[in-house]
Amino acid sequence: MSSHSKTPRIYSLIAVFTFIAGLAPFIFNLVIDPYEINPIVDLELEKSKISEKSHYPLWKVIHYPEETTEIVILGDSRARALKEKFWHQLGLSNTYNFAYGGATIHELYDTFQYIKQTPNLKTLVVGIQLRSFDPNHKKGMNRVPEALRLSGNPLIYYSNWFVSRISAKLLEKKYATQIHILSRLKPSPISSASASVSASMPANASFLDDQQAYLELLDEEVCKNCKLPSNIAPSPHTVATAKHAYYFGDRLGIWSRLWLPIVNHQILTGSFNSQVKKNARSDWDKFQFSEKLWSRLVEIADWTKNNDVKLVFVIPPTIVEMQQRIVDFGFGELNHNFRMRLANLAPVMDFDFNNPMTRNVDNFTDAYHFNYLAAKQIIGEITLQITKEEAVLKRVFKRRQQIICPLSSDLTKTTITDGNIEVFEGTACRIWRKHHAE
Repeated sequence: MSSHSKTPRIYSLIAVFTFIAGLAPFIFNLVIDPYEINPIVDLELEKSKISEKSHYPLWKVIHYPEETTEIVILGDSRARALKEKFWHQLGLSNTYNFAYGGATIHELYDTFQYIKQTPNLKTLVVGIQLRSFDPNHKKGMNRVPEALRLSGNPLIYYSNWFVSRISAKLLEKKYATQIHILSRLKPSPISSASASVSASMPANASFLDDQQAYLELLDEEVCKNCKLPSNIAPSPHTVATAKHAYYFGDRLGIWSRLWLPIVNHQILTGSFNSQVKKNARSDWDKFQFSEKLWSRLVEIADWTKNNDVKLVFVIPPTIVEMQQRIVDFGFGELNHNFRMRLANLAPVMDFDFNNPMTRNVDNFTDAYHFNYLAAKQIIGEITLQITKEEAVLKRVFKRRQQIICPLSSDLTKTTITDGNIEVFEGTACRIWRKHHAE
């Protein structure tokens, strides 16, 4: 056989192998199916934790029971903490939590556009906070369009490399022990390695144990790009209390008693301390309020009014030290006005103010996030705002503890109104709404 006759066969074999190699990721994703777009093979993989956290919108979109859902929750990780199972325990089985970790207003709005066609939608609960209205928040991230594109086209989904990466993570998690054993059996040309110790260190010093070694690694001559830029302009926002002789609440008139200075002497440790000092600065140092993002919220409110869907805004609680940081950076008055503007759109359930619940860090997992016990109570209070089902209400009243929203005069500790907006304060909960609103 001549070499010329072998050439077509070689090309054919290359083409076949190329096709198989290209098809491999597709088959791999078809079998693993990390987001369960169309489960075929059950490998008993625990997909929810890894898959959802890797791409919240994709997981949520694929699992959305559109035909049966009546209550939808939108928002970021704090709204996501209002888990579906807590609603279901109260008897509200037609509730779906469409909130994402790290969600932006862009994602909230696009998700709203997606769920607008839900045939039986009755209530929309939106977790919201001032911080989200900075146009640079999370760098304007929006994962929803990609989620819709992947979930709407199985061919693109199964051939997507991101999906393949999550499939591999799931297998690695499932078979971690076996993989570890195999990796130890794998031959290596390098039997051992050791790190060189600086000549300036004692002969018996350990590279891993002696901090001086780490400091030497940060020497300018060793690491020329390790320093932060020195030409960053200072924050344009000064501390209001330092600039003025009065607290911001003093110029709010009748509303001033809602915002008394926060006096708290507890010592924060761990992530609580780090978030209050560092994360809060990142949140507020260059914060700007975007009217464009606000217009998205107005559009949502207008749609709910025109389509007979009940809308409730929820401002989730943070620890009081984190609340104080908003004031420290000069945004106390804006924080108040934000609530006033929200109340003109729909009732606001506000849990983020100085009260016994937010002063106790035991109610939180970190400075931003409340624990599951607080989540269950918040869900109960929201439920009282959106349903009158007697069996559900009975379960809610059994759940009530340190959070009680003022649904009646005997539960109201403070009432303030300017003729347009009224605020009722109960226990660790305030209701902001238009005057005489039902």
